[in-house]
Amino acid sequence: MHYIDEHYSEELLLSDIAKQQELDLYYLSHLFKESFGITFQNYLSKIRREHARQLLLLTDYSLLDISIACGFSDPKYFNKAFKAQYGCSPKEYRRSFQNAHIEQQQKSMLTTQDFLSDDASLLMLEKYTL
Repeated sequence: MHYIDEHYSEELLLSDIAKQQELDLYYLSHLFKESFGITFQNYLSKIRREHARQLLLLTDYSLLDISIACGFSDPKYFNKAFKAQYGCSPKEYRRSFQNAHIEQQQKSMLTTQDFLSDDASLLMLEKYTL
């Protein structure tokens, strides 16, 4: 997870991570899904969309720059993926907050995203609190 969180803006393939960690791709894929309740690709996409959402709210970067900065290979794919998660295009999302008071933007930034299943979240909490 740490590696993904640090390198989400780059081209990431589970096969490359498996090689780097000297693990079988099939094993790592199942381990990831079993541990986190979500596939590697879905997790990576959610991370990228969340970072894009933050950039939309906190910067005035162009949509193309945000797409590139968040690791999307194509602006059309960025638009499609963003709309699938947030129900509107990145442009519409940004526009809906442009005239909002800072308190609303801060509230939006505090909204949590569902990255892990409940069981996986508990496992992660136990791991880091013991």
